[in-house]
Amino acid sequence: MHIGSLKYNLLDKLIGVKDIDLLKRINDLIKDIPVDNSEFELTDKQYQMLLKSEEDIIAGRIISDEKLNEEEDRWLNE
Repeated sequence: MHIGSLKYNLLDKLIGVKDIDLLKRINDLIKDIPVDNSEFELTDKQYQMLLKSEEDIIAGRIISDEKLNEEEDRWLNE
C-alpha cells in the first residue's frame, strides 16, 4: 500500500472514532514520533473532493456536526 493511501485510510478511520479512551491510547503511541511538516501532496481525487467541498460551502449545502451525527445514528439504526 502506498504511504499516502495508508495515511489517508488511517485519518479516515480516526475521524470516525468516538471512543475517547481509544483516541488517548493512540495519541500516547504516536505523541513522540517526529512529524514532517513539509507540504502535503494531494492526490487528484483528494483535490477534486476539496473543490467540491468549497462549492458546497459557497452554495450553502452544509450541515452541522450535531445534525450529521443525528442523521447517521438514524441511518445506522434502520
